[in-house]
Amino acid sequence: MRTFLAIIFIISATVKAGECLVCIECKNSTNPDCAGNEVTCGTCMTTVAEIDPKNGSSKSLSVEKTCNLNPEICNITYSISGSKSRVRYTVKCCNTDLCNKEAPEVSPWNVTSTGLQCPACYEPNAETCVANTPVQCTGDENRCLVFSGKFPQSGKCETIAFQGCASELVCNNFGYLYPDNALCPRGSLNCTTQTSSSYVS
Repeated sequence: MRTFLAIIFIISATVKAGECLVCIECKNSTNPDCAGNEVTCGTCMTTVAEIDPKNGSSKSLSVEKTCNLNPEICNITYSISGSKSRVRYTVKCCNTDLCNKEAPEVSPWNVTSTGLQCPACYEPNAETCVANTPVQCTGDENRCLVFSGKFPQSGKCETIAFQGCASELVCNNFGYLYPDNALCPRGSLNCTTQTSSSYVS
């Protein structure tokens, strides 16, 4: 009888822990959907990244389906805008078996100005860049972001310097939003609501 009760307790604890969902795990850098292996998770998650090159070219989309490891990073949207492109991320979480199998619906891009203008620049293989172009922040971008350091690019850690607009979520949760960055040495990240660094006209 005691053994039976112990088994029931273990099963109950496992269910409460939420580690019994079956989720899809995959990644596609050229398509908003992917198919992959089934894995056991507490919560299923899908992240869609949209890149708008700002030069008239078509937007590109990529997707990653996996387990969610941080309950605060669920059902959110955040973005970063620079002088040459902007990137928006949409994160969806769900709690039923294989619920992240289908491609998620992505809302239209919010291009309403926030009234904030930030200095903007981007330079690969460099620790600094000259912000010679202003960029208008849109949607929920309410911070000016300055980043310098190593960032994962095509599976490798590469040095980049960036200035532009960002959602507050990026500033407060950088390590959670970009978990691959843990593979690279920590860079310098600074956010402000002020256009503290002037751009060169």
